[in-house]
Amino acid sequence: MKHIRWKAGIATIALLFAFPSMTVDAYTDYTKELTYVYSSKGVSMNIPTSYEYKRAISLKSLEESLGVSITSLADMFVKENGELYVVEKELGAILCFDEKQEFSGMKQEFYEADGSVITLNKPEGVFVSDDHIFYIADTGNNRIIVAKEDGSIIRIIERPENILGTDLVSFIPTSLVVDSVGRISVVARNINSGIMQFSKDGVFTGYTGAPSVSIDAFTKLLRKISTAKQKAQMQTYVPTEYNNIKIDAKNFIWGTISSISATDLLEVINGKDLSGAITPIKKLNTMGVDVLNRKGVYAPVGDLIFTDDPSKIVDVGIGPNNIYSLLDNTKGRIFTYNNDGILLYAFGNKGTKKGNMQTPAAIDYIGKDIYVLDSGLCQILIYEPTYYGNLLIDAEGYYDLGDYNAANAMWKEVAELNSNFSYAYIGLGNALYSNGEYEEAMEYYEYANDAENYSKAKEKLRKETSEGIFPIVFCSVFGVMILSVSVAASKRIRRYVKGEELHLGKGEEE
Repeated sequence: MKHIRWKAGIATIALLFAFPSMTVDAYTDYTKELTYVYSSKGVSMNIPTSYEYKRAISLKSLEESLGVSITSLADMFVKENGELYVVEKELGAILCFDEKQEFSGMKQEFYEADGSVITLNKPEGVFVSDDHIFYIADTGNNRIIVAKEDGSIIRIIERPENILGTDLVSFIPTSLVVDSVGRISVVARNINSGIMQFSKDGVFTGYTGAPSVSIDAFTKLLRKISTAKQKAQMQTYVPTEYNNIKIDAKNFIWGTISSISATDLLEVINGKDLSGAITPIKKLNTMGVDVLNRKGVYAPVGDLIFTDDPSKIVDVGIGPNNIYSLLDNTKGRIFTYNNDGILLYAFGNKGTKKGNMQTPAAIDYIGKDIYVLDSGLCQILIYEPTYYGNLLIDAEGYYDLGDYNAANAMWKEVAELNSNFSYAYIGLGNALYSNGEYEEAMEYYEYANDAENYSKAKEKLRKETSEGIFPIVFCSVFGVMILSVSVAASKRIRRYVKGEELHLGKGEEE
């Protein structure tokens, strides 16, 4: 343990002199709003800058050439090759950008088979498949439009006639995704039963991932002792509704819930609740089960400290190496977590400085770069990782690939740059653990106060030790047994030989 503490102390001093490519402003001029994490006690700590502003794509600049006013940006869809699609709500249009992110056209009109033209009415969501099929949440017209790139309509999905035995008064789709087999998942306003799902042919098939209902302990007790009449008079508690969804390469659906109250979030934070019963982010498998890992001290909820309004998570960006970022509309923050739900870094702010946000609406990744659609600024803000940010992302990647030696080297460098970041030591411990170096891993887990992983490594070490000792003990016991048998047999043989000699001697005398 002494050598770990010694290294941590030296690392703090080294920050002032080493790595000229790194800025140390996070420890001096920058405030918490730029880059920080939380300690195991929920205290915010400034860390080296992980991401910095790169550039912006101005959508306002298109107004003159298009002859329109761009005022209300609702959604953004990003493809891996760099193509961008932005929903302009008031215009009823999809603004398209090619892989070089240069403007390539605007889609406002779509065509029925008979040649009739239909237009969008206050659309709020778009998804574009690999074969350039457009799926548009035509929100104001209460429908979903599925169309080819040339604008010809493939299908129009309208309000289902009947949804699980209940009448749906209105169908207001706001966000949608499509999986690898063509199944369409839709977030609809005023629907709290979960995410609506439609087949490839547009047939409604049910809900998935219904959010939980939050009821305080006193109300639960009161309901138990109340009569049926009293229960009928009580306030009706309904689940919260999703506000946005994304889908990853493995067909997991990521849904965000922004309508969680400050009281509920405080209970989750103060109680260190990792159950996911109340959460602003879910990762749903094909069965609708939330499989998001929550293995940190605190669940992924955004800011742990707030005075009035908590983080309002309006979107999630799915990044490389199983990391993901939550976009907070309250303060313009981006919270990035690893696959275990541990906060790697948080940055961003609302303001007037270059790189600040005003009204963040959507977030996505292209490679390691983060793209944020800001409806207030009518811009797409682009942030790129710093040297320190790249270290964190690459360390997670090497660990996922099973290259534990490379991951270990990355985490050592992270720990040297940021000795207060306990997860760096957990990362070192994980790399050593996966490499079978349990005793060394225990040292890092102990330094990071990670009792769970420490116990796991200790158990592995005990098992390994016992397995190593067993052959020695077995061979020793077996050897003693053989030796004992040999000695006993030798004695009997000697007695037998001596007895025979005596017998022969007596015969000769006679």
